[in-house]
Amino acid sequence: MILFLDFDGVLHEDPCFDEGRLFARAPDLGQALEPFPEVHIVLSTSWRTQRTLAEMTQPLPTALRKRVIDATPLITSSDSTAALRPYRRHAECACWLRGQGHEQTPWVALDDRPSLFAPHCEQLILCESNVGFVDATARRLQAALLRGRFRRSQPIGAAV
Repeated sequence: MILFLDFDGVLHEDPCFDEGRLFARAPDLGQALEPFPEVHIVLSTSWRTQRTLAEMTQPLPTALRKRVIDATPLITSSDSTAALRPYRRHAECACWLRGQGHEQTPWVALDDRPSLFAPHCEQLILCESNVGFVDATARRLQAALLRGRFRRSQPIGAAV
């Protein structure tokens, strides 16, 4: 399973004026993911435009850092389907999945900006920008991961 992870508004509040608060919610995310060792993280944060993967993972707790496998690509409009062009982050996630041959892999996205995803995107776990990842978000994430685990375990062609 893939978790597309934004930083600002998820791992810390957005805007975050106190550098000491950056990544303050990261340990909470690590704890929420403990029961799901099959989850890999792909960074979808805007930080990837100015930092390398190593630079982005450095401030993460070890439990999260070990799960990070990649970052979404920066795409052009020709890289995405017409339906997703208005929804940049969703299109970047879809492009990464397609490029890795993971179109059928269950995924979720933790983000605070619903406008970057298609309306009613079932995979989007929305955080409140001013607080980030909190207990209520952790419960929604874990429920989505359980659903993804169940779907993945179904034989091809099985009724769900």
